[in-house]
Amino acid sequence: MLDNQLWEGHRIILPEMREKAIRRCTDCRFLVKIQGREEMRWGCVVDLPGYGTLKKAIPDTLHALEVLKIAGNKEVLLKVLSRGNPEAQACGLFLPKCRKKVRAVQKAELCCQSPPPQYRPDGTQ
Repeated sequence: MLDNQLWEGHRIILPEMREKAIRRCTDCRFLVKIQGREEMRWGCVVDLPGYGTLKKAIPDTLHALEVLKIAGNKEVLLKVLSRGNPEAQACGLFLPKCRKKVRAVQKAELCCQSPPPQYRPDGTQ
């Protein structure tokens, strides 16, 4: 059975794990951009206190100094940056990104507003 390619191709995936198995880190809310002095790199903040437990809102970008202040040492920053591959398969802590509703509200407000009043040349409406 060890060399049987057909047997090895059949894997059993639990239904709740299927979503995590087909997802990529690009779709995960913990993948953020880490801004350094000279460059910006991807990083996974799931291991940082506060962000992994969702006690703090996860921003789109974090400065490297903020990560150092939260973590307390450089090894954690290196671990965050090492897990920052957007094309990697999602880990077991995958959570999909939240959709931003601000744009939808702004669009709805624009659609519901009445057009500006039209003035006639004599100054009346």
